[in-house]
Amino acid sequence: MMKTVLMSLLLTTAVMAQDVFTTFNVKAEKEAKLVLSATGIVKKVYVDVGDKVKKGQLLLELDNSDLKTSVQLAQKKIELAEINLRFAKKSYDRYAKVKEVVDESEFDKYASAYERAKVELSKAKANLAYKQSLLNKTRLKAPFSGVIASKNIEVGDGVSAARMGTLFSLVTPKQQKMVVMVDEKYWKQLKVGQRFVYSVDGDKTKHETKIKKIYPVIDPKRRAITVEMPTKGLQIGLFGRGVLKVD
Repeated sequence: MMKTVLMSLLLTTAVMAQDVFTTFNVKAEKEAKLVLSATGIVKKVYVDVGDKVKKGQLLLELDNSDLKTSVQLAQKKIELAEINLRFAKKSYDRYAKVKEVVDESEFDKYASAYERAKVELSKAKANLAYKQSLLNKTRLKAPFSGVIASKNIEVGDGVSAARMGTLFSLVTPKQQKMVVMVDEKYWKQLKVGQRFVYSVDGDKTKHETKIKKIYPVIDPKRRAITVEMPTKGLQIGLFGRGVLKVD
């Protein structure tokens, strides 16, 4: 009796299981199209296609000599404001000790000068931060460690903040994922963890992975659900085919 029940369950599972044939593309786990929000002429390009870069590494710089000068001037203004503040505080402290025996209006003059000096220092620091932010916008840095996949800029080219065209593509070649499109009719059957047996063009070897992520929105153009699965050792951009084992 028990054998009959087990056989019945196995047969039921086999009937319910489905092989869904689909295609996929290999993509980097992280991929970014890098742009600049500043306008200017490219002065230096520090990397080329295929170069490995680290997070925060400088990739490109616009001609920013005027901004560098303005930052230096802003730093000098801070130094001057700090000197004025020290002098104003010293005078204020001296009069504060004899506040009871000096004219009130005289003391208020030094107290007011001390407060103005503090305000001027705050304004000078804010001005430096603003100038530094403008300078930073002329420098493109890597947002994460990876490899330069494409370069669309050269020294002497103009960059426009209005257009913000892609200057570099940055990818993580050793961290990959497969993006698989599954017909929307299977939306109720898809689950994280389901097996996917696949092969890629140019290689007949069968590989296996599992669904890691199911996108919450159906692609309206392709009428398909996008799922992601981890993979490794493949070339980014490869096309392949596989069978998804759905319940």
